[in-house]
Amino acid sequence: MTDQSPNLSFRLASHDDYKAVMCMSKDIYGDTDYLPEFFHSFIDDPDTTVFLAVAGTQVVGLLVATITEEGKAFFSTSGRVDSAWRNKGVIGKLEQYQDAWIRQNRPTARYKRVTISAVNVFTKRQWKGVQEVFSMPYVDYQGGPNLWWRQDPAQLAQLDTTGLPDVVPLRYADDDFCTAVHKWLPAGACGGYDGKPVILVDWDPFTLCPANLKRLQAQNTIYMLNHKGEASLSLSNTYPTAAVRMMSVTIYAMDDLTVQKHLLKHLEDVSRSCKNEDIQLTVFVGLTELEDTIHQFCRDTLQMKNLLDRKSEVVMYEGDILSSHL
Repeated sequence: MTDQSPNLSFRLASHDDYKAVMCMSKDIYGDTDYLPEFFHSFIDDPDTTVFLAVAGTQVVGLLVATITEEGKAFFSTSGRVDSAWRNKGVIGKLEQYQDAWIRQNRPTARYKRVTISAVNVFTKRQWKGVQEVFSMPYVDYQGGPNLWWRQDPAQLAQLDTTGLPDVVPLRYADDDFCTAVHKWLPAGACGGYDGKPVILVDWDPFTLCPANLKRLQAQNTIYMLNHKGEASLSLSNTYPTAAVRMMSVTIYAMDDLTVQKHLLKHLEDVSRSCKNEDIQLTVFVGLTELEDTIHQFCRDTLQMKNLLDRKSEVVMYEGDILSSHL
């Protein structure tokens, strides 16, 4: 399948494209891009396909699709365009190629999910024909290895004044547990094809169900806390980049004390395993009203540096690729 647009063709990526892709995307996210760490695993994952836009022999664009929900949906992510080719419609053409390829090769995956960052609630990008499912706030902070709690993670225990039981690794999840967590998800969080709620895990959206949580355990640290009949859930992963170790934590909980309890546990984990690296911490929080508390905790208590000059949120969209709009 080749696009007839002048100067551009489209194809699937292979391991051999690594150097070309890194050259094309070297200025994206500065030295904190995740693509160098994950490119080869994307190629090896049978449920993930990497699409390239090519001008002659030069790679000028990239898009990634990952099948999820037992083949019913996919999320489109990792858009990249060479600096000389931006504002020329490359991503739009890549999306057309991607969606046509999915329709032909993975026909059960009708529902396309996209997550984007919006700098604030007034500047959301609207995707034509794609329904907004939910939005949730996130914060970004950075801290070096010389912070008082990094070299001695046991000191984090001094910050725990919550009076709550310990969070524990998620060992099992059933429908009752997922139903209990559901109440702490962003308002309106549900999939377009089955009405089940959706969770965000380091920008990737998954329906909250036992099968998906089991799948996510392979790549994330997942903790839970049951207290007085309320269930909370947190997921985190870390990966190296050229500049810092990135750490993403998503927390679905009812109040600031429970959020703090989960966050302290994940920070203790990363401090024990990565003592000598700068950490860039992104925290997604399921309830908007808890955002300010997380800011205060990261800034004042953890003494980390705020990397955002305004409130930010991630917005999830979902649409049917068989509709005329996509």
